[in-house]
Amino acid sequence: MKKFYKLLAITLILFLSITNVSFAIEKKDLKDVVKITKKIKKLADKNKIDKLSEYYSENYVSFDGYNKKEIIEVFKTASKLYPDVKTKEKILKVEEKDGIVKVYINELSKTDMTVKGQDAIYSLEGKVKGKMETVADYSISYKKENDGWKIVGDEIFLEETKIFYGEALDVKFEMETPENIVEGEEFCVKTTVEMPKNRFVVGSIGHDKIVFPPEKYNDPYRSVDETGILERIMVANKDGKNEYANSTFAFIAPREIKDKNDNKMVKPAISGMGIYLRRMNIKENNL
Repeated sequence: MKKFYKLLAITLILFLSITNVSFAIEKKDLKDVVKITKKIKKLADKNKIDKLSEYYSENYVSFDGYNKKEIIEVFKTASKLYPDVKTKEKILKVEEKDGIVKVYINELSKTDMTVKGQDAIYSLEGKVKGKMETVADYSISYKKENDGWKIVGDEIFLEETKIFYGEALDVKFEMETPENIVEGEEFCVKTTVEMPKNRFVVGSIGHDKIVFPPEKYNDPYRSVDETGILERIMVANKDGKNEYANSTFAFIAPREIKDKNDNKMVKPAISGMGIYLRRMNIKENNL
């Protein structure tokens, strides 16, 4: 009987050791993940979002808490707003741990834009050129599922977006923010814009929680003096949500028009505008 129990114990140990063996990741798997990462970029640039979604796991959860359905909606919205965006990415390193492969990426996205018609009625000429540029450092996490490698998560370390129109394309603009914010604590955001000649300048500073669907905030505009500096003290959310610091500024120029009686009138027009976003990841308040 003792031999039976000893044999049973050995069998149980062998069974447990076999069932606890994790999926062995080989060099070929790492190469496959890198290929998928490059393919995903091409699909995003071509706005093939439905095809892109096939590489996302049903169990996907983003760094900001989005599920698969929500992140695909974000991609679809971005493709409508910026259909001609082009992305350059550099894969920095690939790591593997416990069956998860992480690909670390530096990314630069750019596109040129022209605003006209109803959206440009307050511009000087009824049409204004612009450009958008986004820089990001992040990682994508993959896990092997039945039909191949799927994206199960990500982590975003840096993210900045700037959108400039008209005369704002040629001026220097800087935003100073903390890299991380603490739940419920104050933080400061400072912006500095190069002041153009013969222009009245207004600007705003705000912060948005990164949630789906996006929440709308109305941050009041203030006049910017000759220093070109705006500062604002704000309080981080207590919900554990990452945030964007945002700033908008506009150059106001006089525009000469004629009324219905052919009399000359001077009305303000927007000669340049800038929008700047920077990610601030949140930390728990341990006090």
